[in-house]
Amino acid sequence: MSNQRLFLIDGSGYLYRAFFGVRNLSRRDGFPTNAIYGFIKMLRKVIEDEKPDFVTIAFDTKAPTFRHKMDDQYKANRKPMPDELRVQIPIIHDVIDAFNIPRIALEGFEADDIIGTFVKKGREAGVDVVVVSGDKDLMQLVDDNVKMFDGGKDKWYGPEDVVETWGVDAAHISDLLGLAGDSSDNIPGVAGIGPKTAAQLIGEYGDLEGVLHNAEKVKQPKRRASLIEQAETARLSHQLAIINCEVPLPFDLEKARMQGPDWAKLRDIYQDMSFATLTREAEKQMQESGVEERPPAQEEVAPQEPQYEVITTDEAFHAFMEKLKQLDRFAVDTETTDLNPHTAELVGISIAWQPLVATYIPVGHAMDAAPDGQLPRADVLAALKPLLESPKVGKTGQNIKYDYQIFKRYGITIKGIERDSMLYSYLLYGANRAHNLDAIATEELGRTTIKFEDVAGKGKKRLRFDQIPLEKAAPYACEDAEVTWQAAESMEPNLNREEGIKDLYEKIERPLIPVLAEIEYAGVVVDRDALTAMSADFTIRRERLVEEIYALAGEEFNVNSTQQLGHILFEKMGIKGGKRTKTGFSTDVSVLTKLADQGHDIPNKVLAYRSLTKLQSTYTDALVKLIHPVTGRVHTSYNQAVTLTGRLSSSDPNLQNIPIRTEEGRAIRHAFIAPEGWSLLAADYSQIELRVLAHMGDVARLKEAFHDGLDIHSATASELFEVPVDQVTSEHRRMAKTINFGLVYGMSPFGLAKRLGIKNNEARAYMDLYFARYDGVRQQMDETIRFAREHGYVETLGGRRCPIRDINATQRNLREFAERTAINAPLQGSASDLIKLAMIRLNTALSVGGYKARMVLQVHDELVLEVPDKELEAVKEEVRRAMEGVMQLAVPLVVDMGVGQNWGEAH
Repeated sequence: MSNQRLFLIDGSGYLYRAFFGVRNLSRRDGFPTNAIYGFIKMLRKVIEDEKPDFVTIAFDTKAPTFRHKMDDQYKANRKPMPDELRVQIPIIHDVIDAFNIPRIALEGFEADDIIGTFVKKGREAGVDVVVVSGDKDLMQLVDDNVKMFDGGKDKWYGPEDVVETWGVDAAHISDLLGLAGDSSDNIPGVAGIGPKTAAQLIGEYGDLEGVLHNAEKVKQPKRRASLIEQAETARLSHQLAIINCEVPLPFDLEKARMQGPDWAKLRDIYQDMSFATLTREAEKQMQESGVEERPPAQEEVAPQEPQYEVITTDEAFHAFMEKLKQLDRFAVDTETTDLNPHTAELVGISIAWQPLVATYIPVGHAMDAAPDGQLPRADVLAALKPLLESPKVGKTGQNIKYDYQIFKRYGITIKGIERDSMLYSYLLYGANRAHNLDAIATEELGRTTIKFEDVAGKGKKRLRFDQIPLEKAAPYACEDAEVTWQAAESMEPNLNREEGIKDLYEKIERPLIPVLAEIEYAGVVVDRDALTAMSADFTIRRERLVEEIYALAGEEFNVNSTQQLGHILFEKMGIKGGKRTKTGFSTDVSVLTKLADQGHDIPNKVLAYRSLTKLQSTYTDALVKLIHPVTGRVHTSYNQAVTLTGRLSSSDPNLQNIPIRTEEGRAIRHAFIAPEGWSLLAADYSQIELRVLAHMGDVARLKEAFHDGLDIHSATASELFEVPVDQVTSEHRRMAKTINFGLVYGMSPFGLAKRLGIKNNEARAYMDLYFARYDGVRQQMDETIRFAREHGYVETLGGRRCPIRDINATQRNLREFAERTAINAPLQGSASDLIKLAMIRLNTALSVGGYKARMVLQVHDELVLEVPDKELEAVKEEVRRAMEGVMQLAVPLVVDMGVGQNWGEAH
């Protein structure tokens, strides 16, 4: 035989192995890519490791095969292919075509039969054959010139390995399956006979017919009877198991010869699937093979190894500034003493404008960390100020909002913010990956970055950045700016290719950066004395609750211990409804709420205790500690790149989750106050998500109610309970409000029943009536889910794509949760787009109007401004114009406003 080898790959087997071998991988729009990526990896491994001379890939088809005609129950127990896999198959076919590998499929036959036929023809052509599969049935084809390779196990099979696996040689595997059957293919075999017994019988009587012919000689009575009674079933099973090596297909060995991939096609596929590392590899191959010449990003040729410069002399800094002044864009990054921009001191500045090249300018290291000296901070900032404040010079950053505030503390207001690699990543990939610089470097550039702990140390020995010696600090700082630059360069073409995402970045997210930075920088005044008094009151009330709990329990115990609380409730007191966990009984909020609703006192008091504890630790105690020693204000941080829908979140402290419906929550809001001579103005969009629903779903009755200025919950109650609006009771309105907002969040009849305290059939009846009255709502929901299933994402009014993972999941609970998310995301996301646009418009209006008023808080659909009393009326009009005129919808946007000396009064 020849030394040349023909590899025949079981494509259908590869599909499933790739799909289940790689999990939770999807494109930025939510389209699943795990099977595609896994298939590519497996195919490349075979090609690169084994270097076959010829390759062909065989696939099954959807059509029934000749075996189904023999037995209509053949493979009847197979689960249908998961939708998440099915949608990836066309792309996998494109990948194979780009590799210039023939892919073969023929209706009426399985991939196994095609492989069997090509094994025979390959041997006749004089080449060695390798079957690449993890399917043991294909071992029927193994002989001295045909081997089988299971890439998943990295194991080769020759004739001896087949016997070791099956207990019979390759020629008798179908005989064995005739007796033992194959549950995966629904081949029945003979009842009571397994593979080991079948192998023993074949070893004794030669083959299937020999076993059946000698069935009377089998000693075991049940086995003997089964063989006699089910002889025809065994013969049918044998025929079903035989691989057909006579499939009517042409065989051209030369067409299967390996000729190398079409790298341009592969690059396009990889790029479209967001496989950044594979894309770069393909581009490199294109360059090496001369397929396409790509000019360097700058006139200078980029080096192959990092070239990082540290500037510590006036001469070097002067030369650097002359070069910097010639650029129209660069990346900038600050190194500071801590992560809080309101307390951090500037230690150094790094700048980059081409791959693997960056400059670090230390300005605040300790003397022993920079023994050779460093430039005065004031001089460096004075020189950089004109460039940093020039709107004509584009600035690139990673979470540049942080750097904006650092520079502002030193009298510099960055202008010309152009690219933020964190926001690029967020808009392109959403929740499908992390957006910190280390993650972006790995995913986008295939680079492993220097970690902060590598230079600063861990735990008690961890150093502030100003204490880190320059020889360690400089490479880390330079890399931050250089990777930020290169990541932005890498992602920018993808962003520009997606017109809607590009518009979203240019019109909303990018102009919002300085707006949020200014809000954070301004901070908000809080009443220290009021918070301290509240903390003291909460402490007293918590202690009183603990004493009451002890009295009810008949003993003292640690109320904060879930194990001890579970023991008291479910073992000592014998309350029914406890859910056991590995460590005892669950006492989470759902369990305690259920028990409290049943009238049990201890769970009710524990819930109150926990609520007070959370409010005290999260707000009344924490806010006092977070008052800035210089500004006397609390400065939160707004996160642009966290939520699925684009809604802003806040941290350190989180001001988004202060309860508004409880007395304690309202009291905390009263502690946010205006300076003397100023007031707080709170402006809140009225029922914004329902208005967006009316617009997006073209819901006639909702639009009419909003145009008539009706209270929407009362209008809904009037429709549902068939009473005039003026006769709607508070209970009617409460139920209608629950239904309105429940449907916005995709609530099921079960969820609605639970929320309203009614039976499931009653809740379903209300929902059916709602959908009948508000024609368009159900259609909007159905269309949204259909779109999500087809595209893997939903879109907001601003063009934001919200990836909906698991929308095609086979598991019902995952799929239904994804459907609820799909229904709500366009509404919540559109509301987020509107409030962000309003913030940008209002910021411009206040600046152009020369007002001293400024935004100090943003919470969901609400803006809070700090306004001099003499500007109140004028600023109210500016706020109304900015918020209500931000976008033309089919219904009016309405803003509710309130004014007070504190947030509680204003809201």
